Amino acid sequence: MADEKQTSYELIPPEGDPKVGKKCFQVLGVVVADKIRIGLPEKWRRAYQVRRNQPWKAKSTKVPLASANLLYTHTQRTVNTMTDNNPTFNVTAIGETTPEQADILADMERAAEQWWNDQEQQDVLETSCLNGEQYDIAIEKVIFNPELEFGLGEVETINIDPFCFGWYPVKLADARNLQNRDALLYFKASSVRKLRADFPSLADKIKPCSDLIAELQIEERREITGNKSDRGGLMVRLASVIKEVMNFVSSAGDDQDEEETIELELWVRDHTRIEDGNGGMKPKYTGEIRYLRLCAPDIVLEDRDNPNINKNLPDDLARQTYLYDKFPFAAINPVKDTSNAWGMGDYEQLDPLLMEINKAISQFILEKDRTTRKKLVNPKDSGVENEDLSNFVSVIRPTSKLTSEGIRWLEPPAVSADYQAAIALFKELFFLISGTFDIDQAQAGGRDVIAYKAIAALLERSATMNRGKIRAYQRLIRERGRMYVSHLMNYYTEDRWIEYKDAAGKRQSKKINGNKMILPVRFSVVSGSTMPVSKVQHREEAVELFREKAIDQVELLDRLDWPNRQEVVDRMMQGPLGALMQKLATAGMPEQIQGYLQEISTADPKKLAKAIDNGEFPTFPQFMQQIMAEIQGQNVEDPAKTMELQEKEAEALKAKAEAEKIFAEKELTAAKIITEQVNQQVSLAGVEFDKQTLEIERAKLVKDIEKQAADTVASAQENRPGFNDRKIKSDNKK
Repeated sequence: MADEKQTSYELIPPEGDPKVGKKCFQVLGVVVADKIRIGLPEKWRRAYQVRRNQPWKAKSTKVPLASANLLYTHTQRTVNTMTDNNPTFNVTAIGETTPEQADILADMERAAEQWWNDQEQQDVLETSCLNGEQYDIAIEKVIFNPELEFGLGEVETINIDPFCFGWYPVKLADARNLQNRDALLYFKASSVRKLRADFPSLADKIKPCSDLIAELQIEERREITGNKSDRGGLMVRLASVIKEVMNFVSSAGDDQDEEETIELELWVRDHTRIEDGNGGMKPKYTGEIRYLRLCAPDIVLEDRDNPNINKNLPDDLARQTYLYDKFPFAAINPVKDTSNAWGMGDYEQLDPLLMEINKAISQFILEKDRTTRKKLVNPKDSGVENEDLSNFVSVIRPTSKLTSEGIRWLEPPAVSADYQAAIALFKELFFLISGTFDIDQAQAGGRDVIAYKAIAALLERSATMNRGKIRAYQRLIRERGRMYVSHLMNYYTEDRWIEYKDAAGKRQSKKINGNKMILPVRFSVVSGSTMPVSKVQHREEAVELFREKAIDQVELLDRLDWPNRQEVVDRMMQGPLGALMQKLATAGMPEQIQGYLQEISTADPKKLAKAIDNGEFPTFPQFMQQIMAEIQGQNVEDPAKTMELQEKEAEALKAKAEAEKIFAEKELTAAKIITEQVNQQVSLAGVEFDKQTLEIERAKLVKDIEKQAADTVASAQENRPGFNDRKIKSDNKK
């Protein structure tokens, strides 16, 4: 094993050190203590109680404590708004792309869309939104689970309970900087039996720890239910019978607690260096991320390299994946607190108003009950016993008429109108601060019909009020998508099939392999794709566009989401007699008659009459005679008809021959044109050749003339009479 160089500045001791587990649980203790110090568990517990419609901190037997859980309505409305539609993804490459890379990017979008639908990611998003609205922070963990899909493995998104999550160092102002922490931790109550099965070598050391689970308050919210009054009911008696029959010593609840222990995951940045074999140093952990898993300070279940990266993937390719140097966690605050990453939420603003509404309602109910329970005045000297004053028919005998008039109902004071005014005021303030609205606000003047423009305006107003939340949840979706693409590149090592719709809207299948799709990419979500869209608005707009002839009937039916619209389109394409033809075909009409009627229905009247006069189209009696002859198997020989058919056949052959002749002449003419063009090119080439030849001959002739002239001059010099200086001969004859 290569030598390790561990500095004293690392948060967790090196692998194999006996202090590893103790240090990890020390980090857990610091995180939990900080949460308690700033009051997060109490705040979250209160939010959970309010959403479960238990706003009262104490119960009363004298005063009716009523509650109108407007926070529940506000939460559900916000969550439904944020998750109304599936998101639309965009994947773009960093830098220029080739056509092959463009196909890979399209496959990434298709794979992400299929994963979102097949793995029910919309349901996971709904849970994240509920946590965000209720606890002011939404946390997700995205990992590759090799046990899913029958051992093939698939990317899994896990909703993280903020009670069971934390970061170190604990001071963090913005959840966007979650990746800058030295460590992220996640703990939960796990089955002792399962841990022993997963780690048989440590089975003897894995023990239950119910006390620690109780201290961490993991299971406390299970006890907050809507009705806990019947503690001595049927289920308690049934549990007692089972305990006696099975001779259990402890209660069922104690047994359940004894079967669980704390499981702690710690993702820590570790800068340990080891030798790379070439005389240099390299990080021991991929992306400098170390993963630890423990169930007690002295029991380290796992201490290994970054699980987000496939170890068989070359490092230069692994670096291009998103989770190479990042923790597989993402967190957002629907409402930001710029000084605390745990955020702030609507519950903090609306809970006091909700309590005032509940108090006003409870006081109103108390006064209402008092007015409905009137007191009967029976004077002592009336001579009538109280028992005689009942709802049954009977006779009473007062002592006198005067005393009988004293028997009367005591009129209580009228219920004050201030209660209703207070409830209306607090409700208005509640919706004003929350930014939500009722659809009734779109109705004006008592009209029941809401114009689509009013609905669109309300949806736009709602989106404006929730703009910050929309951005936050879309960032959470983007982070989830980026982590999915990273796991796809790392762990889709075998060929997988994806389905998608092509440009024509047909379902297609394609084979992909994640290791062959590694590219530096940007993953984004189309803005507003998760928000609700008014179908009423779309339908009204489609009707208006159809009236203006901006769209056709097919598009109109699609916008209206008309049932069996494909059948309607098919009938429209068949013409006005399409439906009748289908009925006649069902009744057994021969195809020849259907075709004859179809031709007549689509033919131009003038052309049809001319064709019948020229004998080119049979009349209905002639057509029926031919059909009946074919049906009955008769061969009716009509010499005139046969002659006419032969003449038409001869004319057709003649026309065909003339057409072929014309076509041949056309081809011959074209060939002649080509030949003439070639001859012209040859002639031009010959002219050029002759020109060059003449120039050569001219040059040769000039040269010959110059040579001949030179020879003549030389001969004249040589043979002239008298003294010739060049030959130097004596002319003295003596």
